[in-house]
Amino acid sequence: MDASRRGLGFRGRGGEPERRRGRLRPSATVKADAVFLDSGIFIAFLDRSDRFHSAAVGLFSSPPRRCHTSLAVVSETYGWFLHRLGEEAARAFHLALAEFSWLTLQALDTEHHAAVLRKLELLRGHKLTYVDASSLVFLARLRVREVWGTDRDLSIEGARVVPTRG
Repeated sequence: MDASRRGLGFRGRGGEPERRRGRLRPSATVKADAVFLDSGIFIAFLDRSDRFHSAAVGLFSSPPRRCHTSLAVVSETYGWFLHRLGEEAARAFHLALAEFSWLTLQALDTEHHAAVLRKLELLRGHKLTYVDASSLVFLARLRVREVWGTDRDLSIEGARVVPTRG
């Protein structure tokens, strides 16, 4: 059974991973053709104390046919879990990620790095992280217009970010 159906979650900051069963609420958003997953949605999905947890569970219960994230996002998210919730939480993240057969991981190379540096220069003054600039490059290259995430940085060039603030 995959992690989205298991409802993997954490009991708040510093808690141990918890597995629970239950119904998943369907997503209230219109299903996009393709989406890009940012760090915040993985955190919200796995951390039950996150304010976007319920919305994230709904999104993960019925993902679109084409879903993408990048190895930069995976690295950032793994580090977040490791340093905020501990090694077991980081391990639970990488195990859950391995079960998302519907998710395509985008690789990084020197050409992509050069495009990220150009994007950072183009968007000076916005205080974008390298990972967010990298994600913007992938959004343009893949022609993805919807992001699952919890911050609005990836909407800077017109992408729709869900879930929205309630």
